[in-house]
Amino acid sequence: MERGGKILGITIKELSEISGYSTATISRVISNKGNVKPETRKEIEKLLIETNYRTNIMELRRSRINSDRVMIIIGDLDNWYYIELVRILNQLFDENGYSSVISYSGNQMEKEEEYLRRSIHENYAGVIFVNVVGDENLKEILTENQYPAVFLNRGIKLAYFNTVCNDNYHGAYQATNYLIGMGHRKIGHLMGPNFSPTATDRRRGFVEAMEDKKIPVTGNSIYQGNYSYESGYQYGEHIIKQGLDFTAVFVGGYQMTEGLLDCLRVYGVRVPDDLSIISFDETPSMRREGVTTVCASPDKMGKSAVELLLASIADGTAETRRIFHEPAMIKRNSVKRMK
Repeated sequence: MERGGKILGITIKELSEISGYSTATISRVISNKGNVKPETRKEIEKLLIETNYRTNIMELRRSRINSDRVMIIIGDLDNWYYIELVRILNQLFDENGYSSVISYSGNQMEKEEEYLRRSIHENYAGVIFVNVVGDENLKEILTENQYPAVFLNRGIKLAYFNTVCNDNYHGAYQATNYLIGMGHRKIGHLMGPNFSPTATDRRRGFVEAMEDKKIPVTGNSIYQGNYSYESGYQYGEHIIKQGLDFTAVFVGGYQMTEGLLDCLRVYGVRVPDDLSIISFDETPSMRREGVTTVCASPDKMGKSAVELLLASIADGTAETRRIFHEPAMIKRNSVKRMK
């Protein structure tokens, strides 16, 4: 069978259609969990070999060694917050008797699919995706195989799987409302890329907070970055060279904030005397810089993700859930109260 020009392995759903056995029964044979009649097990194992799902019985037996492992697929290793999430996940899985294998996709959808197929084929107990891109192929693989999975900090757009996220909309609304409450009316927003649901939710929170206070959002109010240090620096040069008279800026990610701060220093713009700043993401660099931040606790996010995955592993019919953690604001010295 081919999809997208690649030869793919047979899925559990297709095995079910061929054999007449339920996907749950086939999954129990593969994972060696639950009761299966000996004659049924024998027939299914034969089918697994014939269809090249497993090449031989010894491989089938060896694959069960991985049943106490989980795979963590992470899209970005340049972000402190994501790395902290992975550290917490690894620790929590260890405490629950699971070992974790960390696979880095570099935000490449092909890599995400490759690692997911490997975790299914090698009988890992489940997978957690940390800030991955995701696409229809990933959705199809998960749905066909009924595989335990949790998306952490970003889900597949318009797809319903176990998901744990920052409440990005309310965090952005809270941050913008705080600036307004400190007397600011000329506020800019440096957002992440348009393809990111995280970035668009934060933009929506900014816009609605401004609109609720009858403050106009103009064409200059929002500038699209890409979550990188470079885009933060470029934004600083943009607002300085364009002569934009913002008194405050809400930045949608800490790496962009780092770039913006360095640019302002180069041009002699003082924070908060000349420009107030509030940033999404609480990180060591934001603490050192004295920047006011809004962000959900990575400890709480990681704990929720592990609990969801373990529940899904224990009971394949466990209810799919979406959990949004309310970000907390940490106030420092980067926001000036206007007269």
